[in-house]
Amino acid sequence: MQHRYTGDIGDFGKYGLLRTLCDGDLSLGVVWYLVPDEAGDGNGAHVGYLNSTPTNLRRFRRCDPALYATLQGIVQDGTRSVRSIRERAVLPPGTVYYEEPLSFDGMPGIGPAAIRARLEHRSRWVEGALKATEGCDAVFADPDNGLESGTPRHHRKGSKSAYFDELAPYSQRGQSLVVYHHLHRSYPASEQVRERLSQIGERLGESFALLYRRGTLRVFFVAPSEVHRGVLYERARRFVDGCWGQHFALVGMRE
Repeated sequence: MQHRYTGDIGDFGKYGLLRTLCDGDLSLGVVWYLVPDEAGDGNGAHVGYLNSTPTNLRRFRRCDPALYATLQGIVQDGTRSVRSIRERAVLPPGTVYYEEPLSFDGMPGIGPAAIRARLEHRSRWVEGALKATEGCDAVFADPDNGLESGTPRHHRKGSKSAYFDELAPYSQRGQSLVVYHHLHRSYPASEQVRERLSQIGERLGESFALLYRRGTLRVFFVAPSEVHRGVLYERARRFVDGCWGQHFALVGMRE
């Protein structure tokens, strides 16, 4: 996650989904895998959906008018940061936010001692996230790129990924997980999602996914706890059966 993405088209889908899944009776913890803002690639610039045109109001605003208005205000005010998401109560009351940045800026990167220091730094960050969200029913992990894909976790780009052994403790203590993942263009999105669902099933338990079709291709994987499995799947199904269905597709479990 980067501050500059706040309020963009990806955020709209992200928060719309989380608001629906939690729906007032499941407490939520948010773990931003917050990395420094990058410049020059145009990401985070996709905010045209907030222009109040008839088409945007019909396609986006009607899905969640309160969310749309809040994100519109954040973008118009120039206060695009994860802090604004917390302060403007985008997510349900009582939501816990872990806002500690995950960055190796200023740390040496070469040699065994440097690698060990980076791994220890990351381990402390992971422990902090686990402690902060201990009492939550569900935890949303928001890495910049998504699930691990072969990059060593001590590399600079490793801070953009969530690793299965970092996520497993949430499932092991009975929490449901929602994990953001950015898809690539090397092969079809449907194949990527199915492949990842298989990996998640092996590491975190039976899961399903919500493929978001707006902006760049991305998906939200839901690994529900046993106690939440029925309610989370049913809420996801209703989510895509309603007006959000023009933006999302449900993949996995009882399709």
